[in-house]
Amino acid sequence: NIHGKTSEYPAFSLLSLCRGNTRSQAAATFLSLLVLKKQQIVVLHQPGPYLDVSVAPGPKYYT
Repeated sequence: NIHGKTSEYPAFSLLSLCRGNTRSQAAATFLSLLVLKKQQIVVLHQPGPYLDVSVAPGPKYYT
């Protein structure tokens, strides 16, 4: 629970975000998420290799 607002902005999956995209679009989306992670805007979690990546608001999401 980040600032008590997690329920308003639930985590979502990279797979669901990229469904229907080309490989190039999916790669660009993944790169964008890495930039947002570096800026602490989102938190990424992947339970293991080749598994889906979950995306949730990070510490700076609300600032």
